[in-house]
Amino acid sequence: MNAYPTYLLPVTLVLLGAALLQAQVSTHGPRYTPPKGREIVTSHTNDFRDLLDRYPRDRDTFQREFPSRLEERRIAGMEKFFEDWHRVLLGMDFDKMNRSGQVDYILFRHRLERDQEQLAREAAHLRSTSTLVPFVEKITALEYRRRSQDKYDPQKLAPQLEKLARSIDAQRKEIEELVGKSRKQQQEEGLDEAAEKSFKTAEDASRELQRVVDNWFNYYRGYDPLLTWWITAPSKKLSASLAAYADAFKPDPKRKPKPVQKQKREGFNGENHASPVGKEQLAALLKREMIPYSAAELVRLGQQELAWCVQEQKKVAKELGFGNDVLAALEHVKKKHVPPGEQSAVIRRLALEAIAYLEKHSLVTIPQLAKDSWRVGMMSPGRQRFNPFFTGGSTISVSYPHQDMEHADKLMSMRGNNPHFSAATVHHELIPGHHLQDFMTSRYNTHRGMYRTVFWTEGWALYWEMLLWDRGFPKTPEDKMGFLFWRMHRCVRIIFSLGYHLNEFTPQECVDLLVEVVGHERTHAEGEVRRSLAPGTPVLYQCAYMLGGMQFHVLHRELVISGKMTAREFHDRILRGNRIPVEMVRAEISSVPLTRDYTTRWRFAEQFKHD
Repeated sequence: MNAYPTYLLPVTLVLLGAALLQAQVSTHGPRYTPPKGREIVTSHTNDFRDLLDRYPRDRDTFQREFPSRLEERRIAGMEKFFEDWHRVLLGMDFDKMNRSGQVDYILFRHRLERDQEQLAREAAHLRSTSTLVPFVEKITALEYRRRSQDKYDPQKLAPQLEKLARSIDAQRKEIEELVGKSRKQQQEEGLDEAAEKSFKTAEDASRELQRVVDNWFNYYRGYDPLLTWWITAPSKKLSASLAAYADAFKPDPKRKPKPVQKQKREGFNGENHASPVGKEQLAALLKREMIPYSAAELVRLGQQELAWCVQEQKKVAKELGFGNDVLAALEHVKKKHVPPGEQSAVIRRLALEAIAYLEKHSLVTIPQLAKDSWRVGMMSPGRQRFNPFFTGGSTISVSYPHQDMEHADKLMSMRGNNPHFSAATVHHELIPGHHLQDFMTSRYNTHRGMYRTVFWTEGWALYWEMLLWDRGFPKTPEDKMGFLFWRMHRCVRIIFSLGYHLNEFTPQECVDLLVEVVGHERTHAEGEVRRSLAPGTPVLYQCAYMLGGMQFHVLHRELVISGKMTAREFHDRILRGNRIPVEMVRAEISSVPLTRDYTTRWRFAEQFKHD
């Protein structure tokens, strides 16, 4: 029997007339009945999982019941929704949960708190914007009366609709004046992002209300002949008034606000890059990922690891006969590329070598279906502008020259994807990296998908580059140089990505760093930065590789090197736990003390050592 009592989420609205819509919020709209807590949670894969699956569905269903985002009843209802779910957690006996249940509890509490904080920010914005659209309740009253199947007096309703349309038209003139003054001021003083955000929200809300009116009318049109006869013209007038009201917020394409701060638009800096988010936003994002470090501390950490890589590169350069001339040694390795048409065979060979090594040394369980289900594909020239190197998963997509590419780009593609550079990353993309993790996380603890983090996804794949280096997997000096090249690349990713968002690097300086410090081909460096700084790319994505890898490396030292677990047990537990913050991986598979109010505290970098 399910240990959680069932509960109902009514979708039938309280029967309301237009007059009742002015009453208190508690009398309006759908009401949410929260689930009840229980004394003990014994399993995170059954009872608790049902609860976790229920939360996002209830949240989304509850919100869909409201015709407008600006409704105070929706905002207040969502605030109550989160309060109810917090009470559910407080009603559970955390100390009697098993460790996996406790981890799920902590993860869910963090998720709930983030969602609640996001609602608080959204609510403040929507409440301030609602003054720009003062007729929300008068429009939504139509929809609520329709849902409650109220009967209308069509002859009285028609002039009411016309009066409402005239009122909106009058309000539009006031809004046009207000918006005009605001944008004139912006023209002189610089863009006011807060004002423009409110104008955009008001525009969207007005169009949303227009759809409410149109859908309301279409519900009756033709099915209620008398009502249709009376309200056709007034309804169209009301819809048109709402459309015109929404247009009042649209920016004038002829007017270009003066930017707050002029930036150079030269060379690579002139491309379309995301705006730096700044120190405070970086701190918030790192807290969300359970990384208890500041961005500046992480940049220093990247610099320290980079210094180690440089020293190791010098050792390898000497093995290759180039003394301390690392650039000459890199050039030697880059020239060992294969002819066009042969790269996919190289990738397959490297993938099979990695799988054989893993199985020979019993490092991780690889299901036969996972071994049989990966494929090799070729990346298009267009994608190679953003992904100069291969990407992985069930299909490893290989970057190599295409006949339509410029001759110089062809040469750079071959040099940057030489077999020795590829030897360090094929296993990152396939097995035991992205393909194996995709295979396992789609089968185990799938309810944890809502906690997915790039620090686990990319950190796990990068960790294997570290572990295989420690185990002596790269035998030749050329392969060692390839491993170090990519490790330096990940160090510099921390430095340039966080540095850019701290306003310390321009995009062009990021490119130069990759070329001058790591030794990238310039086209490849531009592709890397283009992808890293593209609008929509997660801010912490690039730094997550090395940092997540370090976390797993430290955890491996704590549990495997110490003799507490075998390597296979360690790696299998991680894969079956799904993509949760690495600190919570540690909490689940080790004996770290846990409390219901647990917060991030693992200073892993202080424990990171080179074997």
